[in-house]
Amino acid sequence: MTIAYLLITIAALMPLGSAFQTNPIIRHNTRPSSRATKLFQSNDRRNFLESIIGTTVASVLISTTTGASPALAADTVAAAPLEMKTFVDPKGLFALNIPKSFFAIRRTAKGDLPDEKTGKGRRGSSIFTAGDMSKAEVVAVERFPTFALLADEGITPSGDLSSFPKIGDATAIANLIALRRDKDKPAQAKTLVVLGSVSVSEDGKTLYFSLATDIDVQKPELLLEQTGVSELKRITLAKATLNSGDGQMMAVFASALQQDFDGVDGVALKEAVDTFVAIDQSVAQ
Repeated sequence: MTIAYLLITIAALMPLGSAFQTNPIIRHNTRPSSRATKLFQSNDRRNFLESIIGTTVASVLISTTTGASPALAADTVAAAPLEMKTFVDPKGLFALNIPKSFFAIRRTAKGDLPDEKTGKGRRGSSIFTAGDMSKAEVVAVERFPTFALLADEGITPSGDLSSFPKIGDATAIANLIALRRDKDKPAQAKTLVVLGSVSVSEDGKTLYFSLATDIDVQKPELLLEQTGVSELKRITLAKATLNSGDGQMMAVFASALQQDFDGVDGVALKEAVDTFVAIDQSVAQ
């Protein structure tokens, strides 16, 4: 592996910049309530949670195969699909499928987790990361208070924030989420919400969107010689949900370089996003 190729790979893994376009957010009159998430501590509660997760993930998989997800319809790929595995959060917050080859990290140290009141931490809002570094492919889960998404941008977080339509314009919210994810990171690439990719589920609890990032390539002719492409673009699929019922928004992001996303890897990343579920914390009590 040449030094140039290593530099290209490192560039692909660097934090993404964000381009935020201001959109109106609907304001309301009353402030939402928020409570800290209560975690499972006993085996009985653990078993109960796993039974709930198993049923939920199964239903999501069924809806995926029948084309029920409006924003993440998978393309037909001739190659054999990647083998997947189910990750069940040991803290009882979420579950999803990820490629079996991905190395997964669930952050548990207090200093690594986002603050319950601000959603900010040493690693931003991230609580889970899985990926294949050799291909610069990543699946990440973030968690932060819904009101903080608005307050951090100077928007009064008042009113009913229990569904995305009640919060405001879906595209504006998608931009706010993307901006929050990258605002504290060096702006080394231009990231945009893909036009036409934003949609909201019928119950208003889930927001789908995708991002496209143009990665700066210093020597495109060398990249073309070594990889067969002269430019790099990162595609990110995202899903944000309000289903945890504890005032916290949870979002999953699955990304890969365009050339990998267009193959079986992209199908696997779509499944990771489709199968992501935030566990209702009122059930987990």
